Amino acid sequence: MSRRRSLGLFAAVALVGLFGSGSAQSQNFPSRPIKLLIHTPAGSLVDVLGRLIAQDLSERLGQSIVIDNRTGAMTQISVDALVRSPPDGYTLMINTSEATMLPFLKRSYRYDPIKDFTPIALAVTSWTVFAIHPKVPANTLAELIAYSKRHPGGVRYGTGGVGGVLHIAVEMLKLKTGGEFVHVPYRGGGQAATDAISGQIDMVSMGLASTRIAANGQLRILAQTGPSRHPMLPDVPTTAEAGLPDVRMDTWFGIVGPPNMPNEVVMRLTRELDVVLKGPALQDKLAKAGLAVDFRPGAQFISFMVDDTKKWEQLIPAMGIPKVD
Repeated sequence: MSRRRSLGLFAAVALVGLFGSGSAQSQNFPSRPIKLLIHTPAGSLVDVLGRLIAQDLSERLGQSIVIDNRTGAMTQISVDALVRSPPDGYTLMINTSEATMLPFLKRSYRYDPIKDFTPIALAVTSWTVFAIHPKVPANTLAELIAYSKRHPGGVRYGTGGVGGVLHIAVEMLKLKTGGEFVHVPYRGGGQAATDAISGQIDMVSMGLASTRIAANGQLRILAQTGPSRHPMLPDVPTTAEAGLPDVRMDTWFGIVGPPNMPNEVVMRLTRELDVVLKGPALQDKLAKAGLAVDFRPGAQFISFMVDDTKKWEQLIPAMGIPKVD
């Protein structure tokens, strides 16, 4: 069976799972604290998002939500803990864009983004910015691409590691334009930005939340990859405005649980999460972190991930990124 047909089948199976029968115990959900797994360290964007959502969601559910940071192995440690948990709704995880990329980036990644989780809802999205050190003679994205072609191997860009969203964003730019960019991976995005500011590297790919460090002319932000200009960067054009509509990197964040969760639990979590994300106070906090609410309940979330997986199935091999162990 082809991977594309498999994705369609897995989506159908997952949809059936959303409407399964439940027990009296699930109808009384939740009766004790809930654990929310985070695959990144404390203080990271995913961690901040998890804590913001957990605070308001716990009030709606009447139970505390405990943040459990399990980092490493390109999200796999956190995912391992999730899929081994009972499917009762008391262990959840924030899944991100990496879920649909990792099958094409990591040899040992053994999870399918569709069939191995119960989708609760897509919650928020963000996008990426491309920034350069002022020494680089470019004021627009087009000028940077032209400069890179005149200096093969000369434009060195940094990210927080191989295979992450920020890495893939520049590799997509490279694929779509023929630009010459050389990846310099770091253990964290903060160090990459610091070296870009000091001129150790020429360029950095960052999330919107990190753009504060580019203030005072330390870095020149050339473009943002979202569908429109973000209020945090009203003067920075989008990649579409720069003539590159195919260079889009929406980073998504959603809530998932172990496979085969009861429908009553899924519906309760989805309903309460919808209310929480509509709260103006939370939306304001999310906007300040460079995040925008993009709520899509289970079935829509599945469809979104199927499309996202198909996209990366085509693009990542074309980028020539070797798989890692």
